[in-house]
Amino acid sequence: MDMSFAQALNEAKQVIVQQSNRIKTDADKVRQQQQTIVDQCSIITDHEMKNKEQANELSRQSESIESLESQLSKLTVAREQAEAVIDRQGQRLGNLQEQVNSLEKKVTEQSDTIDKLTGERDSFKTQVPSQEDEAALAAMSALLTTKKSAGTTKETRETKETGKPVESFRFNGEPRSEAA
Repeated sequence: MDMSFAQALNEAKQVIVQQSNRIKTDADKVRQQQQTIVDQCSIITDHEMKNKEQANELSRQSESIESLESQLSKLTVAREQAEAVIDRQGQRLGNLQEQVNSLEKKVTEQSDTIDKLTGERDSFKTQVPSQEDEAALAAMSALLTTKKSAGTTKETRETKETGKPVESFRFNGEPRSEAA
């Protein structure tokens, strides 16, 4: 098989065209890959920027959490102190309530005693001589005094049984006794 020069040339031309087409296809693939690399570099750069932003945000949130933990710690201490104060005040209030109850009981007892004493006073008032009775006693006493001076003598002595002083009068020589 002898090939003619023209055929060889045609075959060489076809091989060159095929290789040229392959080179063009390969060049297109290389350009696409370069574009893909550029696009991916852009995406990677965007992701790196987002990662930096997220790292910064994470850092800010971490600082915020530390600040909140500090505030929580302070508020916890303040709450515990407030609870201690409330407990002390509750105990004090309980003691004061007990004192109030005790004083109310005493007031009730004293009121009952006052009522009892008032009743006794009122019963004694009825036993105390009225002004009319006093006037009558004064008149009687004056009358007795005038009779005593007429012939009576007065002696005061204590009885052996009671130890109370007793006045003895003698009316016209007769002994008579009256309790002082």
